[in-house]
Amino acid sequence: MARASTKKRKSDPKAAAATGSRELAKQETREALIGAMLALIPEHGLDASLDDICDRAGFTRGAFYVHFRDRDDLLAAAMERVGRTVLDALIGATSQEEDLATITGRFLAALASGAYPLTRAGGVRPYQLLDACARSPAVRAQYEALVLESVARLTERARAGQRRGTVRADVRAQDIALLSVSIVIGVHTLLDLAVPLDLARGAAAWLKLLG
Repeated sequence: MARASTKKRKSDPKAAAATGSRELAKQETREALIGAMLALIPEHGLDASLDDICDRAGFTRGAFYVHFRDRDDLLAAAMERVGRTVLDALIGATSQEEDLATITGRFLAALASGAYPLTRAGGVRPYQLLDACARSPAVRAQYEALVLESVARLTERARAGQRRGTVRADVRAQDIALLSVSIVIGVHTLLDLAVPLDLARGAAAWLKLLG
């Protein structure tokens, strides 16, 4: 019976470097395509063509299909990128235990500064997003995932408030979170319709109901 070789295979630094370079190039291509999609939204909404996206990114359709199944797959990736950035900015990371009053204040500040909603900076309008969700299961799934993550993060904050006694304990934390997300979505829609809103007064009323 032949004896198994005990020699260790030596790593090839050049091969490892080449592999790393290819992976970096792939990641840069993916990022460029997502960036192109986002850059075209102010001009085309969610209807930018695949040719426009590839031209803006500086890559061919062949390069596009290495990373994404279709345009909706790219759009879902762009939504995830922007959505998580917004969640981190408004709600914070999942490990934080800020109270709902702090988060509400941050939300009001973002509204006052124009940082939110993103439609003020040429972002997607509510009806465009809902239309895209109706057309594309991938886009709808990504939007739902972001909504559920928002609810999950706010549920943690509500529970933290209940432990500290700053949020009423006779309402489920998850229900508080779901209603909070629903209010934010509603505010986004009302602002898009230019309905007059006293946001500070509404926020104060919401916090009073919670506490």
